Amino acid sequence: MPLPPALVKRPPSDPVQVSGFPPTAAVPVLGACFGEFLRRVVPSHTAYSLARGVCDDVTAVLRAELFPKNTGSMNDHLVAGAVGKRTSVAPIAEVDVLYLLPAKLQAQKSGDALKIVWAVLKNRFEGVTIAETGVLVPRGSLTVKVLPCREHGGAYLIPGIPTLTRATGWSITNPIAEAATLRLSDSLYGGRPRLLMTALKSWRMHAGVPISSFVLELLAQEFYAGAPRPYELERALVDFWAWARQRPRGTIKPPGGQTEIDVGEDWHGKAKSAYWRATLADHHLKAGKVADAAAEWRQVLGDAFPVPG
Repeated sequence: MPLPPALVKRPPSDPVQVSGFPPTAAVPVLGACFGEFLRRVVPSHTAYSLARGVCDDVTAVLRAELFPKNTGSMNDHLVAGAVGKRTSVAPIAEVDVLYLLPAKLQAQKSGDALKIVWAVLKNRFEGVTIAETGVLVPRGSLTVKVLPCREHGGAYLIPGIPTLTRATGWSITNPIAEAATLRLSDSLYGGRPRLLMTALKSWRMHAGVPISSFVLELLAQEFYAGAPRPYELERALVDFWAWARQRPRGTIKPPGGQTEIDVGEDWHGKAKSAYWRATLADHHLKAGKVADAAAEWRQVLGDAFPVPG
């Protein structure tokens, strides 16, 4: 199940080229700090290629067992999630793979589908475990998360929360529509939405924000849908947190999906804290204290954000 060529066109290799921040500066400036931060947290093309390659032996084992009459390659899987959409944070830790089960094994309950995949993989790889929404296969420094799936009206059913029904535990996803929507958003705003997502995920990991990476991606796209112009990353983060903490609790529907996801509100406190730290950083910057401003941003975005000196 490869993506259409239009969706896999590579963005500029240097994230700083997209962001507009200066790559270096003789005198420390906050923009150069953001530029270095992006180079540290945005995975390279090579990193993405290696992450995809790690999945090959896992899908080969599944194909040999579940499609024994197939002697060559076949479109039985799709690399999805953050790696598929190129919204991961370096270093990449997990790769999501949708694996299409043969018709005779398309279990009615998602739990049964997970057990089928687990039973095949546990005999070939060490440490294979079943999680709530996928089968986890450790592969060196990466984990391949296999999500058994079934075709469903142009989309796919995968194990997940929220569930389509309590009885079966399936959730509807459309990774092709998600990638196309993100690609369109990136083309409209000069590649900035993807960088905002990466920075927000760095914030999420560093601050322990109780919200999923996928929901953050959806919120970032919703934020940019009402944006009057392409934002510089620094301003986009501040305005996103100001917008997000005022967003009422509710649901959000992924592109091409039918299952709405509860956004929740437990993470609003973290958004407020990040907003006020960014405001304090702006105060330091106006006073000419670049290092103090960078230190505040480091508290928000994590150790990958450099502080001059």
